[in-house]
Amino acid sequence: MNKLFSGNTYSLKEIFSGENDKIIIPDLQRDYCWGNPYSKDSDGSLVDSFLDSVLGLFKQNPDKDITMGLIYGYYDELKPYHLQLCDGQQRLTTLFLIMGVINRSVNNRYRELLISNFELNEDDKEPHLLYGIRESSLYFLSDLCTHYFLDSQILYNDIKTQYWFLNSYDQDPTILSILRALETITNRLKDIDALEALGDFLQGHLKFLFYDMNDRQNGEETFVVINTTGEPLSANQNLKPLIILENPDYVRKVFDSNGVETKHNTAEDWEEMETWFWKHRRLNDIDTSTEGMLAFLHCVRVLESVSEADWHHTIDISDDKFQITISMKSIWDWFCAYKRLYELDYSWLSIPNLIYPDNQTHYTQKDLYSILPTMLYCKKNKDASDVDIQRIYHLFYNMGRYRPVTRSSKNEAVSVPAYRSCQLVRELPSKDVLAFLDVDSFKIDEEKNKLSFLNNYKYDESIRRHIEKIFANAESFNIFEGKISTLVNWSTSSIEKLDYYYNRINELWVEPESRNKLRRALLAFGINGYPMPTGTANLTLCSATEWRELFENHGNQIIDFINYGNLDDLINNFSNVESPYYPLVHNETFLDFSRDHKIRIHAQGVIELMAKTKASANFLLFHRGQMFEKDMVDMNKWNGFWVWSDGTISVFYSGCHVYNIVLDMNILDNGYQIIAWIDRLPAKPSVKTETLEKLGFSFIDGKWSYPIIENPLEAKNKFKDLAKGIVS
Repeated sequence: MNKLFSGNTYSLKEIFSGENDKIIIPDLQRDYCWGNPYSKDSDGSLVDSFLDSVLGLFKQNPDKDITMGLIYGYYDELKPYHLQLCDGQQRLTTLFLIMGVINRSVNNRYRELLISNFELNEDDKEPHLLYGIRESSLYFLSDLCTHYFLDSQILYNDIKTQYWFLNSYDQDPTILSILRALETITNRLKDIDALEALGDFLQGHLKFLFYDMNDRQNGEETFVVINTTGEPLSANQNLKPLIILENPDYVRKVFDSNGVETKHNTAEDWEEMETWFWKHRRLNDIDTSTEGMLAFLHCVRVLESVSEADWHHTIDISDDKFQITISMKSIWDWFCAYKRLYELDYSWLSIPNLIYPDNQTHYTQKDLYSILPTMLYCKKNKDASDVDIQRIYHLFYNMGRYRPVTRSSKNEAVSVPAYRSCQLVRELPSKDVLAFLDVDSFKIDEEKNKLSFLNNYKYDESIRRHIEKIFANAESFNIFEGKISTLVNWSTSSIEKLDYYYNRINELWVEPESRNKLRRALLAFGINGYPMPTGTANLTLCSATEWRELFENHGNQIIDFINYGNLDDLINNFSNVESPYYPLVHNETFLDFSRDHKIRIHAQGVIELMAKTKASANFLLFHRGQMFEKDMVDMNKWNGFWVWSDGTISVFYSGCHVYNIVLDMNILDNGYQIIAWIDRLPAKPSVKTETLEKLGFSFIDGKWSYPIIENPLEAKNKFKDLAKGIVS
């Protein structure tokens, strides 16, 4: 489906279509509610009334187009084919559910209206209708579509027993209303024989007039006008009266500089929190106090969960179901902790300052891995200094770079890393992060190594801050990604050595725009483990964190290399012409060719320098100082110049597209011998033997052989000439 255009009418089949097109129910919308009964005393619902209408229209004239009214929406620039729906949610959702129920009975006839081939078979299995109100609604609709609407074996009464039905679904008002709607739809349609005809009518003849609101702001304003209910309530605004009612006796005493006492109640402190979040909103003309406050409230909800199992169910779920039994005192204490954490500047530790997410209503699990233990630390240590807090946050932030931070999957034992990081904080015997050295359960050697180094200088704050800055800068290097044990170990508790090795690593590995001079110098220096093996034949000249692995495996040689001095001297003084790396060291353009820095080492000293990791990509071959290019033969008539190796010998070869012939170039102790193999592919015409004889081949021992050539450059040129002569 292309974008809908304002003023045009569209059928369901046109609205719910396309490979990656979606109808999004955005966060400004209310919950789906048509499945709910009219009142406590009535079993009827709006779904019942809606079904009465559409079934009546179907019976009157199943071939007549019916316009069901207006739908309003807008397209987000970042997702140009995702329609953000401002009005029409209840009707379109109900029709989507009806089509899903019908689809179960007609052999998936309407499957493409529910979900595209691309989403079902190649992507995330998102249906055409998505609920952005909260993630539980989003996930449920996806699960419902793929596991229920497309599988007629599962009965309605068994939905809640399915493995994909999460506990959180039972707390989501939209999901509960959808379930009631499904029950109504299922019961109403079970006695209808013409379900296929009804489905065709619904998808083809029910139409909606579309009006484009152009952007989010207009969409929100229109939503207000359409619903005539004033400004839509945000999640925390809905929560505020409930918290006030739940905490009638809450009082917080505040003393001014003169000792005068004032008392704050729940409403006043809630207002103070909203004011703070308003002042700290993203200045993008979209965010209000709601976005940041929802992220904070999710943190509170997780931290107030008792067991690790509770954390497992809560930490990655975003919805409005904040437990109102959480006291206002706890909420306020957590707010004070969050506020301290949020307002601090962490730039001296080379990590970003905290800011709430801009694409969802709660922090990611990676964020929470450092935020939650620091909030707990602040609540536990109200008199902690700014530096104390920064050190704690930095510790867990850095661990989040290299440690698992997401909860275990459903089929594994319950494990929530953020919960365990908070357990460590609970066991911390003092405010100083160095006290983790006294916590038996703190078994992260990478961090203990750094803390032990710092512990030697704990009484000199200036020196300690200097070391911490070096550690933090090094952790941010992409070659380390947080793990700097090699740097710490090389320094042997010496600040002078730490400064020296940090500066040399920064100079050699981090600052250069290209590390190819470094790679050439390492090849010239001759470190045993460089290039570094990555498989049976594959090696790497190192990039990203492969450097860290090289440091860890060959530290003593790397230290000798660092201490050697000038890279240009290493390169210019490298004179070992027998080394297979000789051409790579002395020609700077060769390593520029290898964008992924991958090579292969074959038998008899053949090096294959790969342009990219994939074997099908381009490559350069080197032997005895000579370069052999893949395209040195006519690529229209030959399949390129390749190497084959069995680990003992290597053979250069090329197959012909035109004739039934393959050229080999065998590597001998005294040179190279080119062999022509004919009649291996009978479907192609044969080369005349007279042609081979004319080119200088002789038929010896059952094969066509060319005289041995000692010089690799001469052998290369002769191979090119012979290939050209065979097809000319």
